[in-house]
Formats: sequence, structure tokens, C-alpha cells
Amino acid sequence: MYRFLLRPKWLAFHLLCLLTIFGMLAAAKWQWTRYNQRNDFVDLVHQRQDAEPQQLDDVLDTKSPKDIEFLRVTAAGHYVGDTQLEQINQTQDDTVGVDVLTPFQVDGGPIVIVNRGFVPYGADVPAAPTGNLVIGGTARTTQRHQAGELTDNRDGVATEVRNVDLPLISQRLGIDVAPIYVELIASKPPTPVPPTPVPPPDLSGGPPHLSYTVQWCIFSVCVVVGWVLAVRRSARKRAGGPSAGDASAAPTVNEGEHPAVPSA
Repeated sequence: MYRFLLRPKWLAFHLLCLLTIFGMLAAAKWQWTRYNQRNDFVDLVHQRQDAEPQQLDDVLDTKSPKDIEFLRVTAAGHYVGDTQLEQINQTQDDTVGVDVLTPFQVDGGPIVIVNRGFVPYGADVPAAPTGNLVIGGTARTTQRHQAGELTDNRDGVATEVRNVDLPLISQRLGIDVAPIYVELIASKPPTPVPPTPVPPPDLSGGPPHLSYTVQWCIFSVCVVVGWVLAVRRSARKRAGGPSAGDASAAPTVNEGEHPAVPSA
């Protein structure tokens, strides 16, 4: 009854269904992996931000930039002159403006770029505070240019950047800077506002990898159900074919007529 499944066109259909199912399951596995990676990343960020603040120069001596990112750090020192850059096209509280990037000389340590905070477009960008102070903030690694984004001109002495690209900033300012920068939370003595400190990273969103995983699994089940329905429909059609053919081939007798009787 099911020998038709071994015909070439059915074998091609089986192969197509199998490849589709394997492809969808592979996509589901990839989404599941991304879901777990996202959860691990969120847990790591929360763990580092909940830890006690550490001295910036100490962690720079003992850890890689990747291991420092999102740690709460403190440093004593002073801002370097009035040199600063503006990271353009930033948004905070539905307002567009710039983030103010200023080099900070750590006492007995390197120069680190400090994101002092956000200033709306149209407002004056305040100069950096003078004198010695202690800053506290979140350590971040250099930002990378994303596909599709406009790039910064690496020549000249422009004071605007699109990303906190530390090698580019080092080149622009003509100074060596630490491989991480600090998003300022507070300083002692306090500094005037604006700039308004940037908020901590929002980790509540992100791509819905879990729902994508479920969707791909459902799609693969639909392919299996479709294959079963196609096989059963074809099998029923073949089972009913002979009887229908016999009925159509039988002679019909109209009312009032007598069938011919073959002669002896």
C-alpha cells in the first residue's frame, strides 16, 4: 500500500522535508544558545555592578579590559586641562544631545577617559572641574564601529566622535589612554549638573531568543504533520482508485430496458 513512497518524486519529497526540519531545528538550537548567552551576560553584569567598588589603577594592573568591564571603580586624580570630546547623537530621557568625554589623570597611574555625562543639544557644554577629586563610575571597554554606522574621520583634530573608540581618541588627543573608560556616577567633591550621569545599561530588553526558539520548533513540527497528511492523503487516493475505476467501467441499464442475454 505504501510502496509508492519509494518512487523518485516521493524520495525527493522526503529529503526536502528532512532538510527543512533539520534546518529549523538548527535555527532553534542557535536561538537557544543565544538565549543562554544573553542570560549569562546579564548575570555577569549584575554580579559586577553589585560588587564593592575597586581601585581603578589596581584592576588595570591585574585584569584584562574584558574582565574589568562593568566593574564599579574609583580613582583619585584630576582632569587634564580643558581638553574634551563630544560623543554625538546620544539620547537620554527622550532628549537628544552629546556625552562629554574628558581625560582624567589618575594619581600614580594612567590617563583614563571619563564619560562625564549627557548634555542636551543647545545647552552649553561645561568645562571639566579643576583640582584634585575622587571619581566613581562603571568601567567600560572601547566601543566598536557597528555595521551600517557612519565612521569617524581618523584624521584632523575634530572634537566630535560617534563612538568611544579609545585608539581613535588617543590619536585625536595626542596622549596615551587606558584601555578602558569610565562612565561617571559621582565624584567627590560633587561636580555641577549638567552633564547628567549616563544611566546604567538597560538589560531588561534584548532580542526575544526564547520565543524564536519555540517558533522554530513549532515550524518543524508543522513540517512533520504536513508530511504525514500528504502521505495519508496519497495512500487513501490510491486505495480508492481501483473501485472507482471498476464502477465506471460497469455497463449501465436504463429504466425500461432489459440487458441483452448472451445466446447459448
